[in-house]
Amino acid sequence: MLARLAARLLLAPLGFTCGVLAGFATLAFLTTKDLTPVSALPDEIVLLGYDMSVSAATALFLLAPLMAAPAIVAVLIAEMFSIRSWAYHAVAGAVTATLPWALSPSGFDGPIFTAPEVVLCGLVGGLVHWLIAGRSSGLARRAEPLRD
Repeated sequence: MLARLAARLLLAPLGFTCGVLAGFATLAFLTTKDLTPVSALPDEIVLLGYDMSVSAATALFLLAPLMAAPAIVAVLIAEMFSIRSWAYHAVAGAVTATLPWALSPSGFDGPIFTAPEVVLCGLVGGLVHWLIAGRSSGLARRAEPLRD
């Protein structure tokens, strides 16, 4: 029982961290959809990559700490009730990503993302968390199916 508790205490933060990184990687990938091919001047490619990385890093440092509180609540609920559903973790990830974005002030001068992009990034982050920590959440072991 103590070994399982120690494993849960390590897997839950690892799942959150990997989920946040996967969500922001998805966000960086989604922001490239409006880019046109730049082949004439290599300097423009370097500047474009720099601009995208600055926007993703800004969003990561501004929004990741704000996502921690709802994520901790969602993880604690999943751990207490041994919720192992991928759908729960995906929806919890979407809500966790959307809350700080929706609560930002109207004069917020950071990277602007659309609601579907933010929700999709949260879904991806929640699924990554489920893959790492959510499939085995809770202290109770998974019930074995009855065999005849």
